[in-house]
Amino acid sequence: MLSLDAMRGVAAVVVVVYHALGVAPQTAYAGWQWWLPTLAAWVVHFGYAGIFMFFVISGFCIHLHWARARAAGVEQPVIDFYAFWKRRVRRLYPPYLAALVLYLGYNALQTPPDVSGFYLWDVGLHLLMLHNVDMRTTYSINAAFWTLAIEEQLYLAYFLLLFLRIRYGWARTLVVCAAARVGWLLLGRGVGYFFGFTIPVTESAATNWFIWALGALSVEAALGVVRLPEWCYKWWAGALALLLAMGLAEGLPYVNHLIWVHDPGWLLMHPAWGVGFFVMVNGAVRAEQRRRGLTRRASRVLVGLAGLGLISYSLYLTHLFVLMQWYWFGFTQFHIRTIALVVMTPLSVLFAWLFFRLFERPFMAASAGMGAHPRQEKPGGVHISQPPAEQVSDPAAV
Repeated sequence: MLSLDAMRGVAAVVVVVYHALGVAPQTAYAGWQWWLPTLAAWVVHFGYAGIFMFFVISGFCIHLHWARARAAGVEQPVIDFYAFWKRRVRRLYPPYLAALVLYLGYNALQTPPDVSGFYLWDVGLHLLMLHNVDMRTTYSINAAFWTLAIEEQLYLAYFLLLFLRIRYGWARTLVVCAAARVGWLLLGRGVGYFFGFTIPVTESAATNWFIWALGALSVEAALGVVRLPEWCYKWWAGALALLLAMGLAEGLPYVNHLIWVHDPGWLLMHPAWGVGFFVMVNGAVRAEQRRRGLTRRASRVLVGLAGLGLISYSLYLTHLFVLMQWYWFGFTQFHIRTIALVVMTPLSVLFAWLFFRLFERPFMAASAGMGAHPRQEKPGGVHISQPPAEQVSDPAAV
């Protein structure tokens, strides 16, 4: 839907600005201080939370085919595992591989690599999108790639989610997803205490499964498969959840030493982001379905933001590479944070558009018709394919 692509576009740009102002040095050339970077930094202070919006939208889009078949009257829609994964790999892996080669090549030019056992381990985990299982490799080659590993693992967990949703309904399924977050935190604490080995907790798929499942619930509500309470569409409910997440994000660093306070707060913080964005997605989709209150100018803005959403995967893959190049343009004598905002951020979008045209777009059309659509199980093992659903841009995590 156009509104979801627009939300994805906004989240992508916010993440880029957040990284641009965070990566850029805080030094400034005497005589050229500008208020704009300071204001932008304040606005995107919580820009990292855009990843949770992407998780919600990702769950919405991935579950769309099944939900659409169910809404059309198919009692037992079936998604073929092989076809699903063939489409996912064909759609998402080539641009990821191109970006990985880009970063590895650039890093090798800057510092010749020591091809040790750990280097091969690091590259191997990245090739398999498993680099978020080892804290040493989670942020190693590209600090933004960890969310992509989560996305791929959530795609794998989709079939378990689907099984739970069909067999037990949404209430129990969401409880299981929330329990996975608690269980992974306890596992991380236990492994660290008994073995002295740190496993990623925040960066794991298990701790973000609940947020992703909210997106799948949202698409069923949008298509009338399930009915949500009215508060799930109210701006005040989303605002309360987001304010809770913001408060926890600001306060928890002060109680890191108090595990009994920090851990319960951490368990609540990311799901609060997820609930806030879940409500936003519900409201945006309902508004688009009803097409209320959109002026012609607002429609044009929405289309423009949706264009950014279309290239958001490429933007996420490449923006840190562009942001590292500010010195190529001779900006060392200027206010670097200003340059990062008004020059490097637009250049990141431009580079992402070129990358999209070369390495992502060619694989979008090829994967769109690869048969990952729900089918109705018929007696005797015969399957009747449903008509292909309307093409929706893939929810690559940002």
